[in-house]
Amino acid sequence: MNASQKNALSDSRVDALIDYIGQYWRKLIRHNPEDKHTLIGLPRPYVVPSDGEMFQEMYYWDSFFTSLGLVGSEHEQLILDMTENLAHLFRRFGVIPNASRYYFLSRSQPPFFTKMIMLAYDVLAGRGSEERDEFLDAMMALAQEEHETVWLGERQPHHRQMLNGLSRYFDINFLDSLASCESGWDHSTRCGDRWMHHLPIDLNSILYAREIDFARAHELRGRHGEGSIWRRCAELRAEAINMRMWDKASGFFYDYDLERRAMNMTPSLAGFFPMWAGFASPAQAARMVAEWLPQFERDGGLVTSLDEMSGRQWAYPNGWAPLQWLVTEGLENYGYHAEALRIREKWCAHCLNVFEKTGAMWEKYNVVETDKVPEGGVYGSVSGFAWSNAVFVDFIKKIRAAKSTVVSSKPEIHMVITVAPPAPCEAAAFPPNNAAPLPSNQGIVI
Repeated sequence: MNASQKNALSDSRVDALIDYIGQYWRKLIRHNPEDKHTLIGLPRPYVVPSDGEMFQEMYYWDSFFTSLGLVGSEHEQLILDMTENLAHLFRRFGVIPNASRYYFLSRSQPPFFTKMIMLAYDVLAGRGSEERDEFLDAMMALAQEEHETVWLGERQPHHRQMLNGLSRYFDINFLDSLASCESGWDHSTRCGDRWMHHLPIDLNSILYAREIDFARAHELRGRHGEGSIWRRCAELRAEAINMRMWDKASGFFYDYDLERRAMNMTPSLAGFFPMWAGFASPAQAARMVAEWLPQFERDGGLVTSLDEMSGRQWAYPNGWAPLQWLVTEGLENYGYHAEALRIREKWCAHCLNVFEKTGAMWEKYNVVETDKVPEGGVYGSVSGFAWSNAVFVDFIKKIRAAKSTVVSSKPEIHMVITVAPPAPCEAAAFPPNNAAPLPSNQGIVI
């Protein structure tokens, strides 16, 4: 981190942006309980990505990253509200769509529903709510149904599970371009535009993390036997991922090409998702940090891919807030605290510098040439921006917490999962629950 970056993170400058973000949330809050044209009505208030003309609906994976910036704020209730909205969408349509528009029902988005649930559960636990356990059971029962019918589906309308229990991104129209939209990486240099012919490393890492979340939820409720069954499911998935997607020669995880029966050797930040999910071995993590992290780390943070193509926004030279968050969380999981801190500082300094020049936070950033605009893709650059705001807030909390902590790049001991040979996995179900929904935040109506 150079002198200008350190200066960018002076308390006065950071606090000014934190205050701006705190006030800006109000511009992004919507409440539309009834269907209107293509917009799907949702029972609770929610946060949209931008206050402009684009992105005026609630998005699936955006909602989780947005919620990270609402923790402990005056708008914390929105974490519960958006979790209930995701549940409502699944109950109504049998899928959580890309976003709350009718034309998005052909596809979903990276499935962070269990992460939303656990974040909402922590909010309730922090309040001492007596309804937290009932909430956890009811929401996780829905998430398990989504997991099994949507993400492990083997036929239309959810033909996602393909090989060794691993899944692909999909669209009901069997269009690769729309499957790439389900990935959230629209558009990137991954998969050679043949998304439905690949098993993505990020998706299957997310599905592993979901299965661990199911286990944790059962264990929190004292159902350790059921938790063990879900941990077994996660272990089998980890083995299959390692078999199909880990390349020992290069020391990295890749997407798997189903048609060519080989890994697609296009490196991207998706390859770090196994560290975030927690199933990479310590040896694998060490190689990735030593050999690959320096290739992705640039002055403004982490670049999405190492290859560049005109019109591809999820690629070089762009950096995206959710990927910065996922990779640094993975580094923390394996004890690489100094590396995580350094990347968070670079990202926050870059966001702050751009904010002071433009008066806005942005959907994506050029992290390679930090004085230039990012690759705009098909629609340019959008200001706002909910997940960039939220990750900045979350990172600043962690940076400030680390100031009084001695950080070390020497990894801590990490648990290694011992995986038995594959066997059929019959996952434990959550008990039925008829608890009434939690009270809505009636004070927010836009």
